[in-house]
Amino acid sequence: MTNQSEEPQSAMIEAPETPHTHHSHGHGGSGSGRWFDIAMAVAVLLVSAGSLYVALHTGHTMEALVHANERLVRAQSTPVLQYDHGNISDEGVPQLEFSITNVGTGPARIVWFEIAPGGERYSNVGSWIIATGDSSIAFTSASINRMVLAPGVERRMVTWKRPEDAAGRERWATIDRERFKTPVRACYCSVFDQCWQSNLEADIPKEVPSCERKDRPEPTAAIES
Repeated sequence: MTNQSEEPQSAMIEAPETPHTHHSHGHGGSGSGRWFDIAMAVAVLLVSAGSLYVALHTGHTMEALVHANERLVRAQSTPVLQYDHGNISDEGVPQLEFSITNVGTGPARIVWFEIAPGGERYSNVGSWIIATGDSSIAFTSASINRMVLAPGVERRMVTWKRPEDAAGRERWATIDRERFKTPVRACYCSVFDQCWQSNLEADIPKEVPSCERKDRPEPTAAIES
């Protein structure tokens, strides 16, 4: 009897295959990324440019509003002087009256006033009256130089009733006759130091840098009757 021995059989275990991933090496994906980056950069630039434009436009608008507000404030603070004279009082009495009124919207700082009959120059109307003769007269006079006149306020410079004596009447008549052709001038400033010269008639006051002058008559003290 023959004994047959069986040899053991060994099994080989193989590892499973790893699936292969195929990578695309084309140029389409990287190109799309570059265009996206460029588009984003352009968008940022456009937003920045728009923001800069809005900031500049807003700045110009605010500057224009500030200037407009300054002009409005100045317009609401501009003095305008008006010169008046007459020879009859409100009661109907023969009386010479000279006055100046601020018809503007702001206070007037009157730096100087002068009246020039026949080429002479006086710093107030009372000095002119005194220069007409030596006879005894009585009138009320006030200077307006170096004073501030509020809006709507009238300042009476001279009040002179017609004298009873012949010499006084003659001098009164001289002033009454010459007042229509006697020029006056004044220089005044606003509270913002904006200054004007004017003949106090219907002309537009001329704006000047300042009212300082070396050749003006010295103010004369007021004369009270």
